[in-house]
Amino acid sequence: MTTGDALALGRDLPAAARGDRDAFARLVDGTRSVVSSIALAIVRDPELSRDVAQDVFLAAWRDLGQLRDPQSFLPWLRQTTRHRAYHVLRTERRRAARVTLDESDTLLSTAVDASQGAETAMLAEEDARVVRAVLDALPDDTREVVTLFYREGRSSAQVAQLLGISDAAVRKRLSRARDTLRASLLDRFGDAARATAPGAVFTSAVMTALAVGAPSTATAAAVSTSLAANVGGSLGAAKLATVLLPAAGGLAGVFFGTHQMKRQARSATELIGLRRFELASAALVVIAACAFPIGLVLTRSRWAPVVTFAAFIGGLAALHMLWLPRIVAARHALEFEEDPVAAAAARARERRAAILGWTAGILCGTAGLLAGLFLR
Repeated sequence: MTTGDALALGRDLPAAARGDRDAFARLVDGTRSVVSSIALAIVRDPELSRDVAQDVFLAAWRDLGQLRDPQSFLPWLRQTTRHRAYHVLRTERRRAARVTLDESDTLLSTAVDASQGAETAMLAEEDARVVRAVLDALPDDTREVVTLFYREGRSSAQVAQLLGISDAAVRKRLSRARDTLRASLLDRFGDAARATAPGAVFTSAVMTALAVGAPSTATAAAVSTSLAANVGGSLGAAKLATVLLPAAGGLAGVFFGTHQMKRQARSATELIGLRRFELASAALVVIAACAFPIGLVLTRSRWAPVVTFAAFIGGLAALHMLWLPRIVAARHALEFEEDPVAAAAARARERRAAILGWTAGILCGTAGLLAGLFLR
């Protein structure tokens, strides 16, 4: 990181902590290489490292207000990345021996598909194997240095500043890596790793997730805003847009909300349960979006959207308060055994997020419903 980068960090961090999304996007641009490289050095899987990096930045946005000193941002970000990556690595190792039916079908279709897309996928898998092989051969304290140096084309001084260690330590670890592996293999590692390095698209994905997302237990509750706020359009002519727009927004909320839960699943039973939960939630969103205009057209009564909205909220409550807790109960119990303090803190955050999400969703949805009924 250059002096200019450090100055920009000091300027953007307070603005991002106040909720400035443009400033936060610049923070992501400036630090995505170190976050994703640390994640890759630990999980040794390019695709998984991108998921870890995105999770880290979503957590950073949530907790940014707790930082008082801009100088502590990078150390905090590095530690958060390592903690999250090791957690994901432990989870993935438990799942490594399992291949679900859907995954088997995907592997089979890739093997028999001779299209350009399948060839691209095979090349990407070959790159991933090179990355894993090199990282597996290196000591723990060398992986982060090698990944940043070869993936990002950084100098040893830049790597040292990004990782918070001395330039001499970086040079020593690079020398150790060159003694362990052939130069040609390290060069190939650099090419493969650079192909998976995050760019502007990664930053856009993070910012989109912030715009769409809320904690998973709150996401579906907030979907009611999208549905009920469109009742005003359905009270005129039951146009296709009044169905498609709220349904699209609701489905985006459902799929984003369940994505992280599926990544954390520790058993095939939990993963299958979450997929069924996701499908049921999506079906409820679509049915509710269609029911608003259809009910109004059929009954010509202002009570039709009210009943539909109440039924939708009831359906969400049943899914999230009755079904979902049973799906994740085994994982929650296992997390409590592993780290009771962290598990208790996570459950407390989820409860707070659920309360806020449901309250905001119901209030905003009710406001949209009333506006559609009486302000047309």
